[in-house]
Amino acid sequence: MKIILTKLKNKILAGLIVVGTSFSVSAAPKVAVILDDMGYRLSDSQALSLPAEVAFSILPDTPLSASLSEQAYAQGRDVMLHMPMEAESGKKLGPKALTADMQPKRIQATLESALNSVPYAIGVNNHMGSKLTRETGPMIALMEALKQRELFFVDSRTTALTVAEQTARDLGLPVARRHVFIDHQQSPEFMQQQFERLVELAHRQGTAIAIAHPHPQTVRFLTTALQQLSDLDVQLVPVSQLFTPQLSPQQHHSALPAASVAPK
Repeated sequence: MKIILTKLKNKILAGLIVVGTSFSVSAAPKVAVILDDMGYRLSDSQALSLPAEVAFSILPDTPLSASLSEQAYAQGRDVMLHMPMEAESGKKLGPKALTADMQPKRIQATLESALNSVPYAIGVNNHMGSKLTRETGPMIALMEALKQRELFFVDSRTTALTVAEQTARDLGLPVARRHVFIDHQQSPEFMQQQFERLVELAHRQGTAIAIAHPHPQTVRFLTTALQQLSDLDVQLVPVSQLFTPQLSPQQHHSALPAASVAPK
């Protein structure tokens, strides 16, 4: 691992010199990691051992949605709703899914119901959604509802044709995008490659967001890899800190009207 770290650090430094960028190692680039697809497997709870900066994005109305939300919140961890959205593939979406044929009021009601099943959610990212996130009308309805509830949105970018991020930006909603999927192949070699890409993007852009999943092998990989970030001059931060104002989960909920907090 030390050899890999040295090579990666040298690569980053060489890249900074070659492109003549003003970034420096002391600039402390930031990465945020979101673990999504959570809520179905008992093994998901192993992810509670990861640093508290790692956000949990939890599927609605699942057997563990409420308990994982409670435990994550107790750790001071960002809790997000992993909102199922219609995919081009026609894959089964699970409960509380948004589809392209829904009217705005139904989208908003479905979102409200989904949030009620994931206590303490302060943001949302899409589960699948390669069809729905291409549709401007449903995205406007969704982003307006999120803005009303003072939540943020992270576009998982399951299609290059997504309009979700731009729609949110146009409406003044705090929004960001996923830059790297860590584990859509679950070999250690692939995850290491994606982790290196995440670090390089953080140094180039100043911030970068990764999405991963609570597979046991992913949790093992992240347990080791995230400990190396300080050696690579990168800071691991909660995803909520990439938005302004920067609020912890507890501060966020104390700042919101009581009606905006999902009941336990």
